[in-house]
Amino acid sequence: MEAREQAFYFMQANMIVEIPFFQRGYVWNEENWEELLENLLDDKQSHFLGSVILKQLHSSIGQVPRCSVIDGQQRLTTLSILLRSCYDSLPLETYSDKLQQLTEAKLNQILYFKEKALSEKMEIKIKHSRLDAPDYKKVINGEMKGRLDSIILKSEIKNKEKCSSNILQCYKYFTKILSNNLTECEKLWESLTDENNKIIVKIDLGVGENEQAIFDTVNSSGVRLTCYDTIKNALFQKAMENARFNKEENNVNDLYDNCWQTVFGDSKDQLEFWNAERPLGRMMRNNQEVLLHCVALIMGFYDPDSNKISDLAQVYKQYISGFDNNKLFDFITSIAEYAEIYQDNFIEFDKSTTYKYSDNVQRLFHILDVCEVSTLHPYILKLFKDYNIKAENNYPIEFLERIKEIEKYVMRHYICQATTKNFNKECAMLINDRTTIAKLLEDKKDVLSDFALIEKLKSIPNNRVANLILFWVELKRRYDDKYDLKELKFTYSLEHIMPQKWEEYWNIDALPVKNDQDEIVVDREIAHNNRASAIYEIGNMTLLNSNLNTSLRNYEFERKVVGDGRKKGIKEYAILSIALEITKIFEDKKCWDEFIIRKRTIAITNEVLAIW
Repeated sequence: MEAREQAFYFMQANMIVEIPFFQRGYVWNEENWEELLENLLDDKQSHFLGSVILKQLHSSIGQVPRCSVIDGQQRLTTLSILLRSCYDSLPLETYSDKLQQLTEAKLNQILYFKEKALSEKMEIKIKHSRLDAPDYKKVINGEMKGRLDSIILKSEIKNKEKCSSNILQCYKYFTKILSNNLTECEKLWESLTDENNKIIVKIDLGVGENEQAIFDTVNSSGVRLTCYDTIKNALFQKAMENARFNKEENNVNDLYDNCWQTVFGDSKDQLEFWNAERPLGRMMRNNQEVLLHCVALIMGFYDPDSNKISDLAQVYKQYISGFDNNKLFDFITSIAEYAEIYQDNFIEFDKSTTYKYSDNVQRLFHILDVCEVSTLHPYILKLFKDYNIKAENNYPIEFLERIKEIEKYVMRHYICQATTKNFNKECAMLINDRTTIAKLLEDKKDVLSDFALIEKLKSIPNNRVANLILFWVELKRRYDDKYDLKELKFTYSLEHIMPQKWEEYWNIDALPVKNDQDEIVVDREIAHNNRASAIYEIGNMTLLNSNLNTSLRNYEFERKVVGDGRKKGIKEYAILSIALEITKIFEDKKCWDEFIIRKRTIAITNEVLAIW
């Protein structure tokens, strides 16, 4: 890697600058263009415009050197349009013939290249992405000069008019300003064509360097270059390079439009889904990246023992390095097929989602979501593909058994607070049939056994864990019994019946501590410890449809259940069976102590064991 300050004039070198053909389009707008002009025209401040990362591409001997824009396409595109706009706005007809020739020569030197030194034919130096190439070509070739009225700026939109592309808008924005201000126009021309005006940092990468790792290092702000972007560009750039030999570029375009784009970006809903983030390892990654990680693991070219998520783009590039287009097209089609399965089945949740116990797949994904586990997604995706799952709720019995196994495995880790750091390696083993969930449970029986789970349910310091357990216990009851309402939203608040701040109203003098035999504990130290630990038993917790008032939640049992006249108690917020049983205990016994908590812990524990 080589980094140095450069003028925009570095573009005068005879080279081809490729913006990856399938990279996202030009997005700068009037705010960005205004800021750029202010920066370049302000004599009192530095004109540093940021960095540009270029990666050298393979070129045969005698060919014009080629490089790919890894970062900086917005700056390079804008500066090249600004240069063209300056040229079109200069009063060239008032210049001498020699000055006209020199000015034109500078424009050509920066914006165009020649395949051969003695060739008269010039081509545009920046090869733009497929989205913007047509309009960019029109601007750089001077075809839009005198046609500003055909370009509609966003700020000029009237009624239902559609604004022009950002490329054309950029050209009109600059030209409208510069054509009425010769001084600024000439100043900007001099700035852009002065080889000593160092306004950017140009970073050159060698052919084999990892562009994503370097991008993440030097450009921590702004829009992150995701491994999805890098992989997509690598796939289709290679397909395009392969196609050029047979002049079959249209086949690549068709594959992108009809296979890739229909899955990853045809609608607003699709874009929102794929850009939504999930935890992957210790990082948050969007669904695109999670999917590509899944595919690499399923197809066996990603090894969790030797590869990291940050290596994903390089792993893909290595895998396809020797592919011809037959093999590459099949591979891209497979990714799209997995993407459709992922999008159709890997559920996203919000506060409006309702859950029912009978929906095994929804239950698994909700548990994975709450537990923030996505490292098992590749195995789950493979199951969907292997069992050819098409219609929702029309699942083969064997598939549902696998799903329930995964759910049990994850929940036991969550409840027992066991580490999940090896899930990625275990997932690879499951995919390759080198292990089963049953064997993994057996291997971890010391930490995931029934005994371990029972003990952990006596001490749950994490409200999130307790909330998830009680929610699905409640739904299981509704599934088994004759409840009219079988579906619930995951919006209930966890409440400790005996409060975490118990010393004032629940002290051992006001309410004697009971042991497992319903006997009063006489030893004060033992009694104190027993009460402090009973707070965190699952039997001391319930779900309410609203939070209790802060002061009320610390009151003694009676006031906490019925309220104090001004503030509502548990009785008012108890709509679930898991809460109504608290009010029943109050009505029957008017008391809440360690013996009652332990009995309820045992009962709920048996329900948990029946589910997981």
